[in-house]
Amino acid sequence: MLNNLDTQLFWWINQHHCATLDWVLWSFSQRWCWAIAIALMFGLATLRKEPRKWWVVALGIGACFLLADQVSVHCFKDVFCRLRPCHALEGVRMFRTSCGGQYGFISSHAANVLAVATYFALRYRKQCSAGLAVGAYAWAAVVCYSRPYLGKHYPGDVICGAAVGMLLGVAIWFISYKLEKKISRK
Repeated sequence: MLNNLDTQLFWWINQHHCATLDWVLWSFSQRWCWAIAIALMFGLATLRKEPRKWWVVALGIGACFLLADQVSVHCFKDVFCRLRPCHALEGVRMFRTSCGGQYGFISSHAANVLAVATYFALRYRKQCSAGLAVGAYAWAAVVCYSRPYLGKHYPGDVICGAAVGMLLGVAIWFISYKLEKKISRK
């Protein structure tokens, strides 16, 4: 039943498109767009609020990407072996992209962007207005929506990837918070 619902929702998202949205969502899925978004968050928050700790935040971002990417592949894709919709269904609409790897559960894109967005939101929850968190999560939401829109993932792949990413973002923030406190005591 859940698989059927997931497939129906995938078809609805994948078949409702327009030319402008095609380009916007394709752009949000590209690494260069991620670099711009992260550089903006990094510049607005880290370099403005705590420039001496830029390296701590850079390590946190790196940890988010490394862990989210590795966990999504080795703990989920290689274990569950759920075919991507573009490998499993006929007539999937792809825009300027190939199907990619065979398996899609969970979405690494979703895990990566939600890990980073959650890390930023938690790290700067006191120093910045809610604008940084809203911006980070809006960016992540657009990236997540792009995955079924572009034919790469079922919505369930994205939702589970987002949940894993958020958990990893919380864990990385918590570890970095504890380490910074321990270092500052010395």
